[in-house]
Amino acid sequence: MTKRISNAWPYTYIGAAAGTVLACGMILAAGETIFSVTFDSKSRRSVFRNKSRGTFAQHDPAHQATEDTQAQLWFEQTRHAVQIRSYDGLKLHAWRFDANTAAPLPHTYVICMHGYTGGPEEMAPWAYHYANLGMRVLVPAQRAHELSEGRFVGMGWLEREDLLRWVNSIVASDPDARILLHGNSMGAATILDVCADSRLARNVVCAVVDSGFSSEYDQMLDSVSAMLHMPKWMAKPMVDCASLVNRLRLGFGFRQANAIEQLHRTTLPILFIQGDQDDIVSPHMLGRLYAACASPVKARLQVHGAGHTLSLTTDRNLYWSTVDAFLRRCLHMAD
Repeated sequence: MTKRISNAWPYTYIGAAAGTVLACGMILAAGETIFSVTFDSKSRRSVFRNKSRGTFAQHDPAHQATEDTQAQLWFEQTRHAVQIRSYDGLKLHAWRFDANTAAPLPHTYVICMHGYTGGPEEMAPWAYHYANLGMRVLVPAQRAHELSEGRFVGMGWLEREDLLRWVNSIVASDPDARILLHGNSMGAATILDVCADSRLARNVVCAVVDSGFSSEYDQMLDSVSAMLHMPKWMAKPMVDCASLVNRLRLGFGFRQANAIEQLHRTTLPILFIQGDQDDIVSPHMLGRLYAACASPVKARLQVHGAGHTLSLTTDRNLYWSTVDAFLRRCLHMAD
């Protein structure tokens, strides 16, 4: 009996090693797949190319949003094209709008940032409202979206550099500008990733973030776990591997893009908004973001029954009364 065990043990270890190698290979393949599906807009497997399929439709806020016909018509008929260059040489596109009132607010601007796989047109209801308040509006297309160049998205971390440039483009033409930042989903993450950046011009006076997430790592872990119907402890090795692939391809890991750390250091007044039925970004993130925010001026709104970025369409009066009250406080606007 002893001899048999002695002869068999090398094969046992070889088999275990082979199994480990196979498991690691599968995890590596899963990490590469997560990267190509999520971050590479040109990949044949990407959400960008497959967003019209039923599998991905539920993760497309624009697919769910109720169209505001009046705002959409205004958006299409009054827009003016604007372009800048990104830090890495991409041509970035945006739509510019004049204030939609006879008495514009002097030197007051808003930059509206859209979400993942969406486009500037999905921000039409927000742009229209702000223009009616008397603000000049800029609605950029995030890199790799609509008319902006680029292949890869950064879920807000790469895009924060682009937002800094859009802010600076306004300040260059109007040094007295007062700028509001509004972002939905990935657009909210873009703002949160830059809110404590020392390079952010002081002209930015406040922000509204709708359906933002606490960190890219947390969001990826939640998304992979939900999409593959597995517990987070099983999804974690795949997300860690995807983070490594992301670091090698795009220069940063998921944990680096951490809104919580930014909020610990920010003084920017921020209004946080989220629906309590959000099935893409966990509703618990609203409380985490609000608690982490070090700004002396902050507020939050959770809309009952609202899904991802659907707080506006769920309770329009509550949404705009909360936003407008926040803006009156930060921009000293009249009632």
